Amino acid sequence: MRWRLQQALEAFIERVVFGAEIQVTDPSAVDELLRSLQVSEIECQALRLQLPRAVVYRQLVQGTLREAIELALPRLFQRMGGIFDEYLQKFLRDVGPRTHYLRDVTAEFLDFSEPLWDADLRVPRWARDLARHEALRIEVAACRHSSYPEMHQELNLAAAVRFTESSRLMHYQYAVHELSAELSDRTEPEARPTDLLVYRSADHDVRYLELSPLAASILGNLLSHHHPLGHALSLAYAEHGVEFNEQHMQSTALLLADLAERGALLGPMPERSP
Repeated sequence: MRWRLQQALEAFIERVVFGAEIQVTDPSAVDELLRSLQVSEIECQALRLQLPRAVVYRQLVQGTLREAIELALPRLFQRMGGIFDEYLQKFLRDVGPRTHYLRDVTAEFLDFSEPLWDADLRVPRWARDLARHEALRIEVAACRHSSYPEMHQELNLAAAVRFTESSRLMHYQYAVHELSAELSDRTEPEARPTDLLVYRSADHDVRYLELSPLAASILGNLLSHHHPLGHALSLAYAEHGVEFNEQHMQSTALLLADLAERGALLGPMPERSP
């Protein structure tokens, strides 16, 4: 009996916190919720006593989640207005957060919302890019600290390249990184395919570096596919119709040297022990 009541209480609180709004003064709404839980009359009476407390808990939980997501997506929140609130409520009602970490709730909200945004003409086409760009700041800032030693070992074409754990290669259809940080600004981003390297500096600042298409291909081969440097360059040069010659190799060397100086590139990948 006690175990069953505990299960019913947990389900009751979850429905109140993440389900449709429950009006404490509306007996029919409360009755409908209790009937859906299939509990006895005695259990119903016990749960009714918990309703005011559950409603307060709902306000605290949803307020905390809203503040966390708004903090992660400030410009998107301001630009979308009531539409943002609509999707936030739908997220809480339909799935709710699954993570135990508040910093990860924004990613779960975006994973849920983005497919719906694609079919909603009220949502700007650049919303997905702006959302991921803003959310990335917290993700990168929360990455485990990587050491930033001077790169004593030279890169070689036969070895893969090691980047900091905070390094992210992002591909956008809109130049959302050029938008003003002012929340009152309503300028729309330029529709321009954009590649960015996002990383955390030695001073723990999140930095953004816009890349050429060729540089993005090279870093994609190194970061995402972990190809040896020589193979990564060959693939990228072939993709963009660039000749594998000394001039282009020198340009690539300057790019990699710049990334090492920024602290994003740590050196060649250590060889695995046999």
